Formats: sequence, structure tokens, C-alpha cells
Amino acid sequence: MEEHEHLVPDQATVWARIEILAQIYRRRSLILRSAGSVVLSAGLVAGLVQMHTFIQGGVTALPPAATPSAVVPSSPPTTDPLPPPPEPTPSLPPGEVEMNAFFEAGYSWTEAEKLARLWNLHDPADAKIEAGRRLLDGENLPVRPPR
Repeated sequence: MEEHEHLVPDQATVWARIEILAQIYRRRSLILRSAGSVVLSAGLVAGLVQMHTFIQGGVTALPPAATPSAVVPSSPPTTDPLPPPPEPTPSLPPGEVEMNAFFEAGYSWTEAEKLARLWNLHDPADAKIEAGRRLLDGENLPVRPPR
């Protein structure tokens, strides 16, 4: 055995190599955790953007006639297809009355996008507000609802 003792590596060299490998493995672990966090964050942001777009697209509450407890008296059909404009309430944010009028008239996000292109507006939400104003004023819109 004494003949081969010169082949045994120095303990300091072995320990230095172990430290280098441990540092490499720690870096890899940190990079993988960071990459996983980035992917998770990107997924959350994409989900939030999609949810925001979905909510902006016209999800509204069910009208009272759609609830089972509401009883709707029968009345003759009116010639005016538009409902009477709702009274603005001070608790609603600006533009909410117009948007409600837009959706109650049967329009959706698709029509808002078409109107935004027609009126050269960048945001379909602005087109919804403008269309709601026009509907409340009794004007007809250049795009018909999908009904």
C-alpha cells in the first residue's frame, strides 16, 4: 500500500472540489426555482388578463325575469325595442349607466369591437360607453345586436 500512497489526492484538493460542486448544485437549484416562479407568475398574469377581458366583455347579472322568484306580468309588446333609460344613481361609477344600457340593448363585446373600429376608438370599452350614450339619447347604432 505504501507504494500507491502517492496516488491518493490531497485532502484540501478534494474538499475544494466538493465545495465547487456544491456551489454549482445550489446555483442550479436556485435557477430552477426561479424559472418555476417565473412560469407560475406568467400564468397568473395571463389568467388575470384573460379574466379582465372576460369581465370587460359583458358579463352582467341576470335580469329580474330570469330569477325563479320573480313574477313578470304579461303585457302587450311595445313598438320601442329599447328599454327606458335607467335613472343615474350617484353610487355608480362614471360610464356604468351607459354600459348597462349597451348590454341591456342586447349588444356584446364583439359589437363593441366593431363600433370601436367604426368610430376610430382604441378601446372597445370606450365604444361601449359611447354606444350607451347614443342608445340613451334614442339613437340607432350602425351595428345591430346579435339577437
